[in-house]
Amino acid sequence: MSFSLAIENGDLAARGDGLGIVFGVDKLVQDLTVWLTEKFGSDIMHPEMGSMLDSWIGSVISSSTKADVQSEVLRVLQNYQNVQVRGIKTTPQRYSLSEILYSIDDIQVLVGYDTVSVVISVSTAPPQSQIANIIVTAAANS
Repeated sequence: MSFSLAIENGDLAARGDGLGIVFGVDKLVQDLTVWLTEKFGSDIMHPEMGSMLDSWIGSVISSSTKADVQSEVLRVLQNYQNVQVRGIKTTPQRYSLSEILYSIDDIQVLVGYDTVSVVISVSTAPPQSQIANIIVTAAANS
């Protein structure tokens, strides 16, 4: 099973005299939130990480905007799945079933002039599947 340092409001989360950690479905939710809110290509160590959701803020909203945002979210989630598959092939013992993005169940998009909000529902791997709901909002000046 892997873990990550816990993040709250964009900072590392302190827990007592140390740092908090997340694992299982909480790690999956945190990872996906980071992948969706990180600007695509901004991390030179992980160039496949990130999204372009902020590029829709302030742009002309057309009939295709919702579909474009949904496609971008799906691309990011599929990239995350591909990274997990590569990791599972090389070091399967690092992963627990509760942190594996098994299925993308629903992506709902709400587009405003200065915000793009996405509500995502995903499931972890069986036999103890868990459903995780993730809400991501990109807003002007955020």
